[in-house]
Amino acid sequence: MTDQNPLTTVPFEATAEQTRALLDWFDRYDAYARDNNTAAMADVARFPLTVTTNDSRGECVTQQWDRETFIQSMSMAATSATIDNRRRPAFLNADLAVVVTDSTVTTDGQTLHMRYADVMAKVAGEWRFTAMIQAGWGDMLNQYAPGGQ
Repeated sequence: MTDQNPLTTVPFEATAEQTRALLDWFDRYDAYARDNNTAAMADVARFPLTVTTNDSRGECVTQQWDRETFIQSMSMAATSATIDNRRRPAFLNADLAVVVTDSTVTTDGQTLHMRYADVMAKVAGEWRFTAMIQAGWGDMLNQYAPGGQ
């Protein structure tokens, strides 16, 4: 069982094994994404999933997605681009982490970059993502779910 006191006498430092286990989770998730296997991607989420972004006015857009919305949205985002991800996990403790990903996306000879964060939590001892945070999707989200802010 994990100590539930937010105040500790020493800061939490993830072990190499804990870090590797979390990064291995992302390797599996990336394989699902490359295969456009949105059902498998949804299997490793914890719903409702919080999605946070901003729109072209710089305003925050936040929605709660259920499994069906996630699958629909990720199916629309399917791409044949080559994506290289570099991840930096920040563990809050052994069961909670925020992972910042820097991606290099290559498509049609063009290289693009994006950064996003996932909030990770253990459920029944397995990592699940509980929130996705990425800039620039707000106008699209507002278009399809105007009441979702």
